[in-house]
Amino acid sequence: MKNKLKKNALWGLIPILCLIAAYYFLVFAPHQKAVDSFNNIAQKVKKQNNILEDKIKTANQLLSNKDKPLDENLSSELKNEITSAEKAKRKISKIKKSTSDINKQVEALKKPLDYTTEIKKLDDLNQKYSTSVKQLKQITNPSSSFIESRLKEIDTITGVQSATEDNDPNKGLNKQGSYTASVYFTDSLVTDTIEGKDIVTKGTDAGGNIEVYKTVEDAQKRNEYLSAFDGLPAMLNPGSHYVYGTIIIRTSGRLTATQQNDLTQKIYQKLIEIKEGDTSET
Repeated sequence: MKNKLKKNALWGLIPILCLIAAYYFLVFAPHQKAVDSFNNIAQKVKKQNNILEDKIKTANQLLSNKDKPLDENLSSELKNEITSAEKAKRKISKIKKSTSDINKQVEALKKPLDYTTEIKKLDDLNQKYSTSVKQLKQITNPSSSFIESRLKEIDTITGVQSATEDNDPNKGLNKQGSYTASVYFTDSLVTDTIEGKDIVTKGTDAGGNIEVYKTVEDAQKRNEYLSAFDGLPAMLNPGSHYVYGTIIIRTSGRLTATQQNDLTQKIYQKLIEIKEGDTSET
């Protein structure tokens, strides 16, 4: 009797075991496989996303910094590239509940993923932005020694001399709202004889002058004053004068318009040239 009962019990377990096996192989195992696949591919996508996100983070830090670039267009360019990179970033949605939905998520995440273009564009713009920030710093209230050193590198400039409070012809050095440095220079392009015991006393006519101000507003105010004398005879003509950062680059009225423009650009490019370990000593 006992053996019969045991036999019947064993036979009764077979359907239950079959159901358990069917559930495991047909439901649980496929679902777990889908979950594992999702987690694995999601982790790979996340790693690639992290690389892109680091570049985006660097770009956002540059934009949030108080130091601005010389090229104002770089700000909007960098913002646009950040937006493009964010759109390109593959989103990892929360895992679904059903096995079929999870498998669809896995297939979507498995699609080829390459951020090479986005990373290169961000790297290039981040570098350009950082360089442009340094360039603006170099023409924001730089020291007279920095101005002198850069002017001496220009082939046509034959001499430089900074004005002091004792010999400043305009008596404005270091006064409120006036220039913090004034560097005069002679240039071989000026062929007229200019009277004076030294470069400062010869003045702007002998080549030109770099005036340095604390703020852009001060530089622009001075530039507006100089503009009132534009077009006057040589004795009163201030020569060309352009504001860059907080400096005014002035060139002799004895030069032709083309010579003035070329010399101004040579000076400007020298002042914003980035050199390893160099400083404008602002």
